[in-house]
Amino acid sequence: MSETEQAAGAGKRARPGGRAAQVVAAVHAATLEILGEGGYERLELPEVAARAGVNKTTVYRRWPTKAELVLEIALLRMRQDVPLPDTGTLLGDLHRLLLDIEATLRSPLIAGLLQAVVTQGRDIETIRQARVRFWAERFAVSGRFVERAIERGELPVGTDPRQFLELASSPLFFRGVITGEPFAGEEILEIARRTLLAFQRP
Repeated sequence: MSETEQAAGAGKRARPGGRAAQVVAAVHAATLEILGEGGYERLELPEVAARAGVNKTTVYRRWPTKAELVLEIALLRMRQDVPLPDTGTLLGDLHRLLLDIEATLRSPLIAGLLQAVVTQGRDIETIRQARVRFWAERFAVSGRFVERAIERGELPVGTDPRQFLELASSPLFFRGVITGEPFAGEEILEIARRTLLAFQRP
């Protein structure tokens, strides 16, 4: 299912059949279309309103800035059930998760989210709060497979799941946000291996 279809479906589930839900679904779908066509810089609220077939004042009333609109969609997607990797080993789980993160960072929605945070995240309080919620939810979900590894004895008791995930995912965010360079061959698998070595007992 495409991001546009997911956003539209999520909006409709919020308040089945209601006009407000239809507006949200249409605005979310239009936003994802524009992000896919030209990225965050191309996104403008008047065009979102026009594509969604709603009044501009309706859009500005609920989403005063495009950053807040993008963050709302990203948070909605994060709350959906995302299956965690369960390969039976910590290395397999981490490798699979890092591949998923790398693919997610290349999606127009998350690229727009990151740009919104970089350009406006410190200036708008609602964006700052949403950013904190976004990453708290992300780490809470992803940290479960680290807890499983601790139970299996693959990581020492007391390992902090967030520190583990931050170390593992930092190279992906550096390339995805800063340099834009793609990963080649088994680079991501090597990142997973080195992360395990840093946390496992000698």
